Formats: sequence, C-alpha cells, structure tokens
Amino acid sequence: MIRALIVLWLAMACAGIGNIFLRKGMQVVGPLENYRPLALAQYFFKSAGNLYVILGVIVSIAYFFLWLVVLSWANVSWALPMNAIEYVFVALMAVFFLKEKIDVSRWIGIGLISVGILFLVRSW
Repeated sequence: MIRALIVLWLAMACAGIGNIFLRKGMQVVGPLENYRPLALAQYFFKSAGNLYVILGVIVSIAYFFLWLVVLSWANVSWALPMNAIEYVFVALMAVFFLKEKIDVSRWIGIGLISVGILFLVRSW
C-alpha cells in the first residue's frame, strides 16, 4: 500500500498543478461573456491554443493515468476520499503562484479536510 500512497500523492500533485495551469491560462484568455455559438467556438479555440491550458491538459492527463494505477492497487473507498489531498496542494499553489488571497474560513475548511485525510490514512 505504500506504493499506492506514493503514486496517489504524485497523482494529486499532477491534478493540482494541472488545475493551476488551467486557471493561469484562463486568466490570460479572460472570462466568457458572450454565449452565441460563434463566440463560444472562438472562445474555445482561444482557450485550447493557450500554452498554460495546453500544459494543464497534459498534466491532467498524467494525473488520470496515475489515478488508474492507484485504483488498480487500492480500494476506491480509500483512494477517492484521499483525492482531497489535492485541495491542500491547490490552495498552497494558488497562494504562491497565482497570488490568490485565501480567507481564514477557507483555510479552516482545508484544515478539516486534512484531518479527515489523517483518519483515512490511519484506517488503512
């Protein structure tokens, strides 16, 4: 199970990094404000051509394949809740790389999720 935990952490790091890249890319692209079909298509192609979005998709694909490995080794009732590790990764990366401000109540929520993860690890 140690190998499942190691690959799970690597997968969650990929998931978090992928989401940070995707967010950075969408900050560059800008918000979706026009919902007409042609405007949606243009927005999609602009998004799909953004380097950060492309990197986010690639890293997210790596997460998916690592996740498949984890599921081949571990019970889904253990592995899926362990996915919550990503919340911690994303919050920390959002603060350091995206310069997002995270309020106290959100940190408390992330802390409670982390306590839940500790219970999961102990149940293993």
